[in-house]
Amino acid sequence: MILEKGLGTYLLEHLCSVTEQLGYWCLYAAIFSKNTASIALHKKCGFREIGYRERIARDLFGNWQSTTLLERRVKEE
Repeated sequence: MILEKGLGTYLLEHLCSVTEQLGYWCLYAAIFSKNTASIALHKKCGFREIGYRERIARDLFGNWQSTTLLERRVKEE
């Protein structure tokens, strides 16, 4: 069942699986650094932190936010 893992985990794992099947070898994500739950989800699904961009975007309230950059590469056989 989908919700045994959680919907977010299911969807991100599915995205990773489909993109691998299509031949993509690397996925990137830029997430507001304060969104620790999303960063943890991505790390759980095989992403690793590769960088940080300070005060790069404004949120809906006009506050400057930093982003954490993550990537997931296909494992070499």
